[in-house]
Order: sequence, then structure tokens, then C-alpha cells
Amino acid sequence: MQNLLLQVKGLSKNFNTFKLGPLDLYVKQGIVTGLVGANGSGKTTLFRLLMKLMKEDAGHIQFFGRNWTENESTWKEKVGYAGELLDAYDFLPIKELKKLISPWYPNWNNQQFEYLSKRYQINLEEKYEKCSNGTKKKIDFIFALCHDPSLLLLDEPTAGVDIVSRRKMKEDLIRFMEDDEKSIVLATHTIDEINQLCDEIIVLDSGKIIHSYNKDDIYDNWARVWISNLTQDLKNHPNVIHYELTPPQIVTNHMDELESVLQAEQITSLQVQRLSMEEVLEYIIEYS
Repeated sequence: MQNLLLQVKGLSKNFNTFKLGPLDLYVKQGIVTGLVGANGSGKTTLFRLLMKLMKEDAGHIQFFGRNWTENESTWKEKVGYAGELLDAYDFLPIKELKKLISPWYPNWNNQQFEYLSKRYQINLEEKYEKCSNGTKKKIDFIFALCHDPSLLLLDEPTAGVDIVSRRKMKEDLIRFMEDDEKSIVLATHTIDEINQLCDEIIVLDSGKIIHSYNKDDIYDNWARVWISNLTQDLKNHPNVIHYELTPPQIVTNHMDELESVLQAEQITSLQVQRLSMEEVLEYIIEYS
């Protein structure tokens, strides 16, 4: 059985107009988990709770099989986070940020920092606050990688990043995952990142996890089917996510199950089209 690098049980946080949770979340070794959802669904709040940047109201968080009620620095040495962690020090040049932050991590790799800074064309003399949003994302990404973490928590790491750098970031994440003992949780709106990087997909909506999928199951199960006629029982079937009357067609999240239903009701399947990942996620978010 794969080891759990992150385990969340009953996690919740209440705000005046928004509630996150309660959430249960499990991240196994060797897996990239994609966290998707509309803006305001709670992805950033979840990351901030995981990193102890805010206090949960209820629930438990375990990193690497332990409850770290003390000695936060011990587990944070093994977690790379790309979010808004550097904003508090944005008045510093990047080279001074490195001098400030690198001593926190016993496994800090200065050679890797120099390499990635050149790879992403980072001006180390520039103050963080003066950098563009895309450049800040690249800097956050570099700092997350340079202390040999076992788990990466990445909050939309490529948002606003140029095309070439997005490709390089995907390459670096694929290289990171060559070690089967490491894992990534990646919040993203980018379909290419989901297709190329993620093994599992968690859909967050209004602060709650509404679905969790293995990516391969999505490709196997979701389809649009044009049919000879549309009965009321078929409209109400739990595996029919959406339907249209003209021409009669349905969207299903379980093609094998649907074929049995069509056969039992003597409905002819005229055409089957597998859905793209983007279409599937749109249906999940809109009709859940």
C-alpha cells in the first residue's frame, strides 16, 4: 500500500460569507493530485490551512503520517509551497530573499537555485515587489523546489506565466515526479496541466469536495451519446448528467452502465463521442 504523505480529516474553516469543509483528503506517494474548481471554491484557503498560515476551526492534518502539533519546521522542511508565502518579504531583492529563506531548510540546494534562476530568467537584483505577477509565480516555484521537498503544494503556479516558462515548469514537475516517493497537489485551471501531469482529480465547489476521480476513469467513462429516443426514466437516471431533446442525446459519467440501460429499454445508440477533460470538468462543476 502506498504511504500517505498528507491526510486531512474533517478540516473546516468558517468565514462571514464562506465556509470551507468539512474536507477529507488523502495524498499518496507517487501521485499528482489536481485540485480544480471555480474561482472562490476554496482552493487557496485549503492551501493556507495546510501550511498553517491560518488556523482551522475543526479537523486534523497529518503530514508524513504524523500529527505535527509541535515543531512545525520539521514537516515544513519536507513540503514545498508555491502560493503567497513570499509576500511578507516583498521589499527584498530576490538574492536577499534567498539569503533569508535558505537557512530554514537543511537540504537547501544553492546550485539548483542558481540553475533555476537562470532557466527562468530571474533577475536576482530585482525586488520581489517590483516583479510582474508571472515572474513572482516563477520565483515562488523556484523557492518551492530548492530544498528537496517530498511534497509540493502548488496554488495555480503557472497563472500569468509566459508560454515558454509554463512548458519548463511542466518539465520540472515531471522530473520531480521521477522519484516515486514524492507527490504533488496542484491547484489549476489549465487543462493541459491536468492532462499531462495529474493522476487524480479532486473537484472543489463552494468549499466542499464534490467529486474525486482517477483521471483514466474519466476518459473511460464519460461520453456524449446520440440516441433514437429519450424516455423519462433515462432522463432521471443517476448516470445521466445532462440531456438534450433535439436531437435526442445524453451526457453520461458511466458509459458501461448506460449501455446496459439502453439495451434494457430498447433504445438505440446512434453515435458515441468521448468527452474531453475540459468538457467533463465543465459538466461536473455546472451540474453537481
